[in-house]
Amino acid sequence: MSGQHRLLKCAPEAHGTDPEVLLRLLDRIAAEGLEVHSLLVWHDGALIQEAYWDPYGPDRLHMMHSVTKSFTAMAVGLAWDDGLLNLDAPVIDFFPEHRAVAPEGIEAMTLRHLLTMTSGHEHGISGGAWRKLETSWVADFLRRPLVHAPGEVFVYDSACSYVLSAIVQKVTGQTCHDLLRRRVFDPLGLTAGIRWDLSPEGINSGGNGLWCTSRDLLSLGILHLQDGCWQGRQILSRDWVRAATGMQLRDVSLGVLTGEAYLGPGESHDGAEAERREGYGFQWWRGPNDSYSANGLFGQNCFVFPNERAVIAVTAGMEDEDSRLKRMIQEDLRPALGQWRGAELTPRIAGLDLMPAPPGNPGAAPEGWQGLYLVQENDQRVTGIRLAQDGLTLRLGIEDARGRHDLCAGLGHRQEGMTTLSGAALHHAYEFDAPGARVAAWAAWSVPDAEGWSCLTLDCAFVETAFRDTLRLWLRSGEMRLEREVNVNSSIRRLPLLRATRVTRDCSQPEETPT
Repeated sequence: MSGQHRLLKCAPEAHGTDPEVLLRLLDRIAAEGLEVHSLLVWHDGALIQEAYWDPYGPDRLHMMHSVTKSFTAMAVGLAWDDGLLNLDAPVIDFFPEHRAVAPEGIEAMTLRHLLTMTSGHEHGISGGAWRKLETSWVADFLRRPLVHAPGEVFVYDSACSYVLSAIVQKVTGQTCHDLLRRRVFDPLGLTAGIRWDLSPEGINSGGNGLWCTSRDLLSLGILHLQDGCWQGRQILSRDWVRAATGMQLRDVSLGVLTGEAYLGPGESHDGAEAERREGYGFQWWRGPNDSYSANGLFGQNCFVFPNERAVIAVTAGMEDEDSRLKRMIQEDLRPALGQWRGAELTPRIAGLDLMPAPPGNPGAAPEGWQGLYLVQENDQRVTGIRLAQDGLTLRLGIEDARGRHDLCAGLGHRQEGMTTLSGAALHHAYEFDAPGARVAAWAAWSVPDAEGWSCLTLDCAFVETAFRDTLRLWLRSGEMRLEREVNVNSSIRRLPLLRATRVTRDCSQPEETPT
């Protein structure tokens, strides 16, 4: 059963909250051009707002990035509740097979240090680095030198969360995903299709890689707000929840992300400075106004406000340093919960749209634009690009070192399908192999510029992630220039320009693209 059947819905005014506050929040999001995918507000027992920007929706899985850490903490909590874990046990005791590669002093590192990101390492590993590693991630973690005494310095590190996942699997004989599905997901009625990436060792990735719906994310916060209780059933122990969401460390620094690593406190990169935060629990962030939250890259957040008895879940495609939405939630929405005067929210929510498609304008396409284009030598290893039109569907095919990748876009409207289009450099090192990633894409032509170049724009929302790619194909007399950029990333946001020349004028349809 889906989690949507277990959450009571209520009009905000019927539950003591002024809908005008929620309307103003939606207006500010639009006015400031924030790319929000979903915004759910749960207050004192009821879901009072559930907003999605088309093509996102309630049944859509979304990549949660580091929100995953708070799911991993639940698995650790279950094992601790069952008496299988001592938080002060040395980490190395769980992996005697790797003791030979571990540095001096490794015996001082405990599970508590992993939970609080105080392992003693100088820098933290990002998932973008380990997704390229095909050998043991546990061994890679344990062989890293200890620059600090464990427990001494907070260094944000997805590798700590991964090793926690490995330890849970060691003591329970189940992956974190399987354990949580049986003990948490099913009892809460969460989405049956929740996905969680596996490492080369067959262990859930721990610090990232979990995909769930916005309602599932909201339920994570509600369960913890209710001290681990769900509809009269104690899912997690009260002691664990209070320890996990409590202030284990005060005044910590989220190190600057370089793309593959989180730097230590006081270190900067490309002008970016470390962000100070109120504190940290066990894989949960502490925030202002006695709040705590599960946070993921690019705008995935679950905010819990115990004083207001409220939980707010957000999915988005935003840069981490963009704090505007967090401020709106903390400073405007939070204190207004429970106040009511009157207005109507429902029609506004029904009309939300992410980057609406402009008119397709097929009449602006240059003559003979369909066919196969050979690409000049390039570092992206792209060799060929094929363009074709089938009714109101634009078909793009790209050949590169990974193979053939097809993408369909609706002319003047979003069209949904699957694609394996290469893009790890733009997508935080994620590559989508067959059957590919779900994408909703529109295409539109613009009239030729002063130099005679016509531009075909494709807006491609990878709807289970934060990523939205924009491809611009400039065409003139059989020549092509291809530009590609992404809305958010941990490193580069734009790929080098590709140049190509048409070799065949082929108006026939390419191979059928799976939808």
